[in-house]
Amino acid sequence: MTAASKLPVNDDDNKKPEKQSWDWTKRYSRLLLKLFAIMLTIYVCFLSWERYFKFWVQTTIERTDVHISEIPFPAITICPTHLTLDSLNNTNTKQRELSRMNRLYNLIQSIQLKPVLSEEEVATNFTEFEDYYNQSISEFGSTLYRGYQCRDLFKKCTWRRREVNCCTIFKTFGFGVSCYIFNSIFGKNADLTYPWSVAGSGVNSGLNVKMNRNVSVHHLESVLVMVQEPSEYLGTNLIYTKDDRIAVPLQPQRFTAEDDVRARPMEMRYCYFIEEMETNYRLRSECINSCHIKFMTEKCKCYINTIMAINKDNNANQEASIRPCTVRDLSCFTKYKISFFSMSNIIEESRDFVFNTTDCKCYPNCNHIKYHASTYTDHMGNAKNDDLIEVDIYFQEETLISYRSTLQIVLLDLIVSFGGIAGLILGYSLLGCINTMLDRIAFCAKSRSRSADPTASSHASSRLPETDLNNKFV
Repeated sequence: MTAASKLPVNDDDNKKPEKQSWDWTKRYSRLLLKLFAIMLTIYVCFLSWERYFKFWVQTTIERTDVHISEIPFPAITICPTHLTLDSLNNTNTKQRELSRMNRLYNLIQSIQLKPVLSEEEVATNFTEFEDYYNQSISEFGSTLYRGYQCRDLFKKCTWRRREVNCCTIFKTFGFGVSCYIFNSIFGKNADLTYPWSVAGSGVNSGLNVKMNRNVSVHHLESVLVMVQEPSEYLGTNLIYTKDDRIAVPLQPQRFTAEDDVRARPMEMRYCYFIEEMETNYRLRSECINSCHIKFMTEKCKCYINTIMAINKDNNANQEASIRPCTVRDLSCFTKYKISFFSMSNIIEESRDFVFNTTDCKCYPNCNHIKYHASTYTDHMGNAKNDDLIEVDIYFQEETLISYRSTLQIVLLDLIVSFGGIAGLILGYSLLGCINTMLDRIAFCAKSRSRSADPTASSHASSRLPETDLNNKFV
């Protein structure tokens, strides 16, 4: 008999351990790569999510050719701030007292309107008014100028280069008996068609007013011209001057906002919509005025009835619990230098080398117009005009810039960003995910059908490959 032949050695059996180890290496590497891609996708999606919630509102230029006729002309308030009684002689005791009251009134006006006096100047001026220390600031002056009328102050007014009756367009305002306002519905018996607009620019194209320096028995030394939004009480620009001619060219800017901006809180977009204002504060000027009152009440321990008759319920509660401010408290007002006419949202406090600021957080309307005013003053140098003060307010150019606030990234942008990140890093797409899901469903359905037919599985398992049979009989 021949020697038994040896079975051939299969090389695949020797390669199996190496192949299995290589398969496991590839499998682990692929798993680590997928985990890294998933983590990177989550991180980038988080950055996009954070951008959606933190980089809130952006303001960009919408148009640069908006015509000035599309916006209202600003409201203008004129207040005589320094009056002297030159006709009085100091020989009569009553006239000397009236002259003292006039000087005190001017001092109060200068502190409340434009607080530029130093504490030393105020202290020097107060020495002669000790007998008025208990006089209420809010009530002082109401009897001093009770004979003051509109026709005594204004001499000639032109609106859009046409002469108009000054006392028809100017109405008394809540700042006091000597203040008059134009183009605002807040004036007493104001024209219901306010605010008006202009279609031209340049000198005398807007409002031109000539005022008498000799007003009844008073001599007008200086005036306050206030430029304000027609829908606000307080002024964005305060012009306090003694010159004969005042030219005020305006450069307005319009701000608008999309409705999508409402999705962000007011503290993030720094503006409000009309329906979002609190019941007590219908306007931004009311909020600022209340903030100024609160600040001065805390510092001076007294309450002042300011120029606006707003928040009457709150005022009544304040007056019931805190004493009203008197002439004695004017020195405290000078320390903090707050103008109750200004629309300033920031209160600056600079005392004893301590420089602090208080933010009232009274945000503007998301849809508003801001009037930037320049001021040019001059002396007329004409003997005929020595007793006049002329104020000319107009738009400097016929076009203005309009800004629009929008969300930097909206929800649709966020979804698109997520899809782009997933496609870039993981290679996923909506169509690919749907195809994978359908393939998985079809595979699961086929597997269930096989498991439900045991005969098919037994026949399949009984069939052996022909190579395997040959190997068995070798």
